[in-house]
Amino acid sequence: MPKCVNRNIIVTIVFLFVITQTIIFAGIPQENNRAQINLVIKSGTGLWNIAEKLKNDGVIYSSILFVLCTLPYRGRLIAGEYTLRKDMSIIDVVQRLGRGERNIYALKIIEGYNLYNVAASIGKTAIMGGGDFLALASNKDFLQKIGIDADSLEGYLTPDTYYYSKEVEADVFIEAIVKKTFRNLEKESIKKRMQELKFDIHKTLTLASIIEREAKLKEEKPIISAVFHNRLQRGMSLDADPTVIYGTKAFNEPIKKTDLTTYTPYNTYAFAGLPKGPICNPDWNSITAALYPASVDYLYFVSKNDGTHVFSRDMDQHNRFVTLYQRSKNAKKQ
Repeated sequence: MPKCVNRNIIVTIVFLFVITQTIIFAGIPQENNRAQINLVIKSGTGLWNIAEKLKNDGVIYSSILFVLCTLPYRGRLIAGEYTLRKDMSIIDVVQRLGRGERNIYALKIIEGYNLYNVAASIGKTAIMGGGDFLALASNKDFLQKIGIDADSLEGYLTPDTYYYSKEVEADVFIEAIVKKTFRNLEKESIKKRMQELKFDIHKTLTLASIIEREAKLKEEKPIISAVFHNRLQRGMSLDADPTVIYGTKAFNEPIKKTDLTTYTPYNTYAFAGLPKGPICNPDWNSITAALYPASVDYLYFVSKNDGTHVFSRDMDQHNRFVTLYQRSKNAKKQ
């Protein structure tokens, strides 16, 4: 047998031995400690930096062995936040990072949620603190950066369920939600309709947010929108209770008579026209209703206490309905 063949066999045996021993050692947990460690790998982090971080945190005992075990993944690990344990083997750790078995957080923004509701939700999901979110939502530099000419993000967070992984900065995640809102409103047909109404995005979202808070049924949204459009055209005040509540921030308390006469930039009883800005995050049905009101001449509406409303063309008729349904409401309380 030629010497070169013998040499190749020896090299192959040694190579297989090294691979076998590597797999054996890499498959043995370092210790029995089941303590959990959260590791965040940012996009672009080098493989050796990941290995050193894991070693420093006590998850692995050999950076070289870790890097060798990433070869089946061509050294490409997926960025994100991972919950690891000290009793995991190096192979277990590599597989988790190679497959992208990271922690994913879901943020559900429900139609009608205002910034304070979103802050509570975002705090519970551990994406960021609720207070930190509110600070970001009114940060002038951040608002300017993402193209919002307003005091806050109110109204600009399209209701939906969003998924977040911590390799992305929280402000980038919030910015992506705002960009979705802009994409929806920058369609040519929508832009053309806003021009016809002499609305911009801010005014559209403001009116849509009021409709969102007033209407319980999708079918009533265009009619409620028509009431507000008719009042705007006549220079009347909108007299929308939800705007008063937003101005006082007394979200869990009934409106007081003094609230109706106390000026805030959101008290639509105190002035004609739209309030300073949106009062919640409206859904697409409310936005569509704001841009395409029903062809009716109603100027008033009152709740029938069952989620629907009755509409009127004049104050006398409206007052009769107010008396009727207020009496019915009081009777139910007794």
